[in-house]
Amino acid sequence: MLLQYLDDKSEIKDAVRMAEIGLTSAWRLDDFKVPIAKYISSPPMSDTNLKFVFEELLERAREKEEKEAKKRKRLADEFYELLHASKWLQEIAASSKWEDCKSLFEDRQVASFAFIDLELVTRLQGPLENDN
Repeated sequence: MLLQYLDDKSEIKDAVRMAEIGLTSAWRLDDFKVPIAKYISSPPMSDTNLKFVFEELLERAREKEEKEAKKRKRLADEFYELLHASKWLQEIAASSKWEDCKSLFEDRQVASFAFIDLELVTRLQGPLENDN
């Protein structure tokens, strides 16, 4: 039984790679069955094994999402601190484009901040102007 589970697990993981499935924590088992069905060989595997493997993959997806969310939060916090520690904020407006603002951050790792919405900058602009 364990051997069959391990074989099924390997086959499912191969199917996920071949189908290029981007599993997220929002997926349900029924959502998962459809895209991998054509990659699963006959005879059909047990629903129990499929469910166990799906739960493992789902847990990994949750962990990846949590890790990515923490990374984005950390980068946003670093960017926020960078802006508050500088006078660059006065040169950035809501209508600014990231490409236009990159030069203000030349000595920083600009690429890591590229996801920041400039709307955040606009919201920060008010308090900084009042500090002067």
